[in-house]
Amino acid sequence: MSEARDPEGRFTVTVPAGWSAAPDDDQDGLELWKEDGAGTLHLISFAPGGEVLDPGEELYAFLEERGVELEEDEVDDVPLPGDAELALCEYVSEDEDAGESLYWTVGVATAPGVLVFATYFCTAGQEAAEREAVREALASLRIDGGGG
Repeated sequence: MSEARDPEGRFTVTVPAGWSAAPDDDQDGLELWKEDGAGTLHLISFAPGGEVLDPGEELYAFLEERGVELEEDEVDDVPLPGDAELALCEYVSEDEDAGESLYWTVGVATAPGVLVFATYFCTAGQEAAEREAVREALASLRIDGGGG
């Protein structure tokens, strides 16, 4: 397995075996995917200032903006290296335009001065093939805080 650093220099993540990583189209985030895989993991970081944000609160706010409501027990707290924390959830949504259900893994990681949003989605029913790889990649997240 290899590591990839985001274009902003704020975090590194372990790329699962057989997966690739590259900057996203906007060159401000990082995408990880498996060739012929089910979905793509997208990570993007922000520097909200010196305040330390709560990852769970940020995750609920992010989901609320998208009309997703979760119960407290549906969010996992995942320990990360250093002073970082990750709140992670999974859910299924309906894509009315495409007429299909989508499986989502959404996470928010925080460390002093840095916030990282992570989203992964695929067609519902295909998540078992990549679920563990996505969770392992997210658990490997190291937030550096410096960067640009």
